[in-house]
Order: sequence, then C-alpha cells, then structure tokens
Amino acid sequence: MNRRRNVLIALVVFAVAVPLASFAQQQKLYRIGYLANDPDRSSPTFQAFIEGLREFGWIEGRNIDIHYLTSNGRDERFTELAAEAVRDNVDLIVTTGSGSTRAAIASTDRIPIVFGSAANPVEQKFVASLARPGGNVTGLALLLQELGPKRLELLKEILPRATRIGRLYQANVATAPTGGDEAQALRITLLNIPTASVDDIEAAFATAARNKVDAITVQSDSMFVVNRSKIAALAIKHRLPMMCADGRFTEAGALASYGENFASRYRRAAIYVDKILRGAKPADLPVEQPAIFELVINLKTAQALRITIPKEILLRADRIIK
Repeated sequence: MNRRRNVLIALVVFAVAVPLASFAQQQKLYRIGYLANDPDRSSPTFQAFIEGLREFGWIEGRNIDIHYLTSNGRDERFTELAAEAVRDNVDLIVTTGSGSTRAAIASTDRIPIVFGSAANPVEQKFVASLARPGGNVTGLALLLQELGPKRLELLKEILPRATRIGRLYQANVATAPTGGDEAQALRITLLNIPTASVDDIEAAFATAARNKVDAITVQSDSMFVVNRSKIAALAIKHRLPMMCADGRFTEAGALASYGENFASRYRRAAIYVDKILRGAKPADLPVEQPAIFELVINLKTAQALRITIPKEILLRADRIIK
C-alpha cells in the first residue's frame, strides 16, 4: 500500500515538474538597451534601476539582458549607440537624458523607449503630451529651469555677501539659463559661461575666476555629470563655492546641491519597463514629473573653502556629507 502511494506521489510530482521546467526553458529573455552617460554600471542611477527591476522579478541573466551602452558624456555618440541597440534587436530602450532620448527616437518608431530624465519632453517633441504621450515613447520629465531660482536663493543664504554668480551650462545641448528677475531680487549679477566640450571645462573655470565671480552653479547636463569629480576639484582649486542641480555633484566634492534625487527617478523608470514588458503600450503610460527634491551639503568642502554653513541650512539639509 505504501509503495503504491509513493508511486502515485512520484507521478504527481513528475506531472507538475515537467510543465514548470518547460515553462522555465521557454521563458523569454528580454533584451534592454540602456543608453548611459556614466562610463560604467557602478553609477548610482543604473544601480537604482537594477534594484527597481529586481523588485518586479526582473533579474539580469535570468529573464532580462541589459546592453549598457555609454557615451562617456559625449552626446554626439548617442546616434551610433542608439543604432547599435536597434541592430541588437532589443525589446526596449532606456535613455538617460535629452541627448540619448533624441537619438533613440530618431533610430526607431517601433521599439518602446523609456526616458529616465528628459527636460521639457513636450517642447522637445519627444511626446505629444504628458497625459497622452502617443507613439512609442514615455518616461519621467525632468525639472530644470523651475528649480534654478531656488538654487540661487539657497546659494545667497550660504553666501550672503555674494553679488556675482557664474553659471556653467553645456552649450551644445542646452540654451542659456534664465532667471534674471530672481537674480535681480537677490541683488545678484549672473554670468553665463557656455561650455561646449570636455576640453573647455578648465577654460570655463578660468573664465569664472578671471571675472571674479563669488560662486558658480552647474546644471545636470550629461557632460558635467560624467566629469563631476573633475569639476568639483576645479572648483576647490579656484576656491569657488559651487551649487549644483543634484546630489551626485556634492558627493563628488561640490559645496552644495538642490534638486531631484536622480537615483529615485531611475528606480521609478523600472516601473515603466515592467509594465511595458508585461504588455502595456508606451502611448498609454502618462509621463511622470517626480517631485523628490533634496538639499545636500558637503561640510568637508565647506571647511576646505573656509565657509561656515548657516545652522538654518544645515537643519534643512536632507543629507550632510562629512
């Protein structure tokens, strides 16, 4: 009797195990093209993206294969990289800025595209509208100009005697920053310093020093993000307090930053990827405008520049790097 029962149990186990094994063998390995600025996979934004995917059960080597294609901060390379992703027949493309998004859209109108951060996606014609993107593109919109006045205000609180501020921006992908009314209200004169390539970064700081600015601000343009450690070192070398658009710069040595938490937005980008891989259409997924902002202060840099950060600022800081 026991022997007969054991045989029946074995047959049931076999009957269940065979379909499961066949399903595992037949499960599709989805291919994702990831157009990055950072040179390697260790970047906080990519790691946050991987963690976000893992929460939905998407594991590299098991059911997804991610092609990490980096421009090393040179946006002109994205045309080639996007074409490579299309040739690789990926199931979805993730982009990490306006340059990579523009290149991906030019390369395909068939493969779904999710942008993790793109400024003014409607104005740039990436999507038809935030609520109804249309086409094969959706993602998370980036707030840039909206936060510029707040950064000036915070910089003035840290440096109340500052009257002249230099602003670095990537000339080949962005227009000159605005904000004259806010600067006038704070009694600040702004000096826009266009920077066209990596080779121009040192010259940009020399221009800032020559014009005797009291501090500088830097936007989260791709070239600056990739070279943030170099930029932070140059700021300290020229003894220029630097206010930036996100915490990655402050972690690299900038004095302060106020802006969106970029790691959190790439974790959210994983939500879009999950929905699309499970059958949703980009056209039906509204573009989000995340509002997770953080103020980050680097006390080590403050000490190097002999700047005393007001207690009120320290109390409001979301993170303090010592």
